Amino acid sequence: MLRLSRIAFVLPLLLSIASAEAQPSMFWFNDPVGPDETVIVTGAELDTVTAISVSRVADGSAHAEPVASRSVELLQQNAQSVKFVVPKEFARGIYRFTLEYPKGTMSARLNLPTVYWVQTARGDMASPGGMVQLFGRNIVRRAETAVLLLVPEAGGQPVRLPAVGGNLWRGSFRVPETAPLGDYRLRLSNGDGGDDDLVDAGRIHVVAAAAVAHPTFNARDYGAIGDGAVNSAAAIKTAVEAARQSGGGTVFLPRGRYLMTGTLILPPGVSLKGERTDIVNLVWQDAENPPEPLIAGATNFSIEDLTIYASRHGPIVTGGFLKDQPIPGASDIAIRRVRVRASAFRGHLTPLQTYQRMFYLEQHYGQYLDTVRLTGDRLTVSECDLVGSGRSLFLLKATNAVISGNLLNNGRFGWYSITGSSRVIFENNIVAAADLQGTGGSVNNLWADVTGSENVIFDHNTFKSMYGWDREAVGTDGGGGFYFGPATSVAPDRLSLTGPANEQVIATTWAGANVMVADGQGSGQFARVVRFDPAGDDKPMSVTLDRRLAVNLDATSVVTVVQMHQNYLVVDNTFEDVGVATVFYGTGLNHVLAGNVSVRSGGFFTRGMFYHHFQPNWQVQILNNRITEGNAYQAGPDRTTASGEALIAVQAVRPAGLMKQPPLVRGVIVRGNRMDEDSHIEISGVSPVFPGVRDVVVEDNVIGASRLGLVIDHGVQLTTERRNTVNRIPR
Repeated sequence: MLRLSRIAFVLPLLLSIASAEAQPSMFWFNDPVGPDETVIVTGAELDTVTAISVSRVADGSAHAEPVASRSVELLQQNAQSVKFVVPKEFARGIYRFTLEYPKGTMSARLNLPTVYWVQTARGDMASPGGMVQLFGRNIVRRAETAVLLLVPEAGGQPVRLPAVGGNLWRGSFRVPETAPLGDYRLRLSNGDGGDDDLVDAGRIHVVAAAAVAHPTFNARDYGAIGDGAVNSAAAIKTAVEAARQSGGGTVFLPRGRYLMTGTLILPPGVSLKGERTDIVNLVWQDAENPPEPLIAGATNFSIEDLTIYASRHGPIVTGGFLKDQPIPGASDIAIRRVRVRASAFRGHLTPLQTYQRMFYLEQHYGQYLDTVRLTGDRLTVSECDLVGSGRSLFLLKATNAVISGNLLNNGRFGWYSITGSSRVIFENNIVAAADLQGTGGSVNNLWADVTGSENVIFDHNTFKSMYGWDREAVGTDGGGGFYFGPATSVAPDRLSLTGPANEQVIATTWAGANVMVADGQGSGQFARVVRFDPAGDDKPMSVTLDRRLAVNLDATSVVTVVQMHQNYLVVDNTFEDVGVATVFYGTGLNHVLAGNVSVRSGGFFTRGMFYHHFQPNWQVQILNNRITEGNAYQAGPDRTTASGEALIAVQAVRPAGLMKQPPLVRGVIVRGNRMDEDSHIEISGVSPVFPGVRDVVVEDNVIGASRLGLVIDHGVQLTTERRNTVNRIPR
C-alpha cells in the first residue's frame, strides 16, 4: 500500500473544464510515478467521477504523436479521493490523466516539475557564470535534455541554461557569461515531455558579480606574536579596527599560535583569514567567567582557514545576534575551513567538579551551548570540523543557507538545530556525537516568533553514533498550535473561527502559520495565514489566507492552525547507530524521504500527533530507502524499544481521550523500499471507529526476514497494497 501526496498550491495543474456547473475539485496528486504504479488524487466531490483515462505525453516537439489514451480502473473511490494505476505498458515519462464526470472533464499531468524553491549563492540573485539550483520533485528526469529558461521580464529572447547536473529532487544550471543583466522569470523542463511541458519556477535577478578586492591587514604588522605564549588579542583587535576604518578588508593571520582573551568582534565587511587551518591556531585561555562568545559579528563577515581551541567556554562563534536576539537585516556570514576543539570539561575533574561545570552551563546557557550560532540571510558553513561542548550548529531564521562538507560533532546534551528557517541546503556533512549524552538534531519551530520552517534539503549526509537524549538523527519539532475547531468561509480567502484559541502555543504571532482543513467540507486543503483578527464584541476570530480556497468551508468543516513544516527533502543519506533515522514528528506537509540507508537505527517514521495540539502529517513520500541491519535498541520516537526490529512507520498518535478526531495522517506513499532483515512496515491509525490514517499506498516493497512483515491495523482507512514481498519468520 503506497500512498503519495502533493500540495495543491505548488501543483502545475493544467485543468480543462468542460462545464461551468458544480464539479469535482483536485487538491493534490502524487508523483514521481512510473508504469504500473498507483496515483492518489485528493479533492472534493470525487465520488461523482465516472471514468479515468491516462495517456503518455510524447517527447520532443509539439507535433510528436501522443500515446493513445487508455481507460483505467477507479480504485477506492469516495468524495475525498480516488486512486488509479498508470498502465504498465507505458514508457516512463510525463502522463496526462483525465477525470470524467456527468457535467464535464478535468485533466492534469503527472511528473512535471514541482519546484519547491530556487537558490543561488546570493539568494535570489545570480551573476553571469554563477549557478542556479532548483529543488522539489521531478526537477531533472533526463539531464541531457533538461533545460532552464531565463525569460526576460522586459521582453526579449529567453536565455537557455542546460542542466549541469541533477536528479529528481534537485537540479543545477549555470548562467552563461553572456547573459544580460536584468530580471527574469524561470521556466523549467525536466527533460521529459514536449515543447509545452515547461513550468513556472520562480524569478531571479541577474546582476554583476560582486567586487572582491579588499585590502589585507597582516596581524603581525600590528604586534601579534603567534608564539602561543604572548597574548595577541589586543594586536589582532587593532588589525580588525584598521580594516573597519578602511571600509572593510581581510585580517590575515600567518602561521602561528595566537593566545587570545575576551571576545573578538568582526565588523561588517571584515574577514578573519588564517594562512591554513592546520598551521594557524587561536587559543583562548581558561577563565572563570569565559567570554560570550569568543568571536562575534553582526553582518557581512567571514572566518576562514584557522583552528580555535578553548575550554571553560561560552558560544564559540556567533553571527547576526545582539545578545540572544536576531539583528534585523543580518546577512552574508560565512564560516569556511574552520576547526574548533572546545571542551568545557577539560582536565582531571572529579564527579563533583563535573556536576558543578554542568550546573554552571545550565544556569548560563540552558542546555544550548553552541559551537556555531548564526541567523540571517545568505549563510555559509563549509568544510569545517567542529567539536564543542553542546550544540554543534544553531541556525535561527536562516534563509538561503548552505551547510556543506562539515564534520559536526555534538557535545554533552548537544544537537544541531535548524529553527524557523527556509531555503537551507544541508549536504555532504558527517554528524556525530562527541559525547555519549550527545544526540542528533531537528528542523523545528521552537522559538517565540517563529510560525514555520520550509524548503530544507538533507542530501548525502552521514549521521552516526548518537546515544543520548532521543537519538533522532533528523527530526521535526514544534509543539502546540493556534487553533483547532470549526471554521466557515466568509470569503474564498478568509475564514471565521468560531471556537476558542489554543492557550498552549509557543509562537506569539499567527502570520505564516498553516491552516489545514482536517474534516468536513473542503478537507484536504491548506493555506498560509497572512493576517489574524482576534475576536471582538460582535464577531469571532478570523484569518486571512495567502490564496483562495478551491472549495469554501461550511458548518461541517474543521481546521487546525499550526506552525508550518513544509517541503523537506531527506535524500541519499546514511544513518548508523542512531535511535531514529528520520521522524516527521507532528505537523508535516509535502515531505520526501528517498534513497536513504539505515544501519542499526529505529528506522523511518511519519507521525501525525496530538502534540499539545492537533498536528497532522499529510502528503509524505517514503521511496526507495533501505534498512540493511534492522536490530534496534533504545530506539523509536518514544525511546521505548529496548530491543526490536527497525521499521518504516506511518502512525497517528492520539491520547485515549481524544480518539474522536479527524485523521491525522493522509496521503502517504511507501514505495520501493528494501528491508534486508529484522525490519518491517507498520501503518497504524489505532481506532477503526475514528480512523487516524487515510489514503495510503504500500507498493513494491521488499521485506526480508522479519517477525512482523507488513502490519496495517484497523485504524487505517483506504489503503492500497500491491506487489510487496514479505518474508515472515516465526516469532
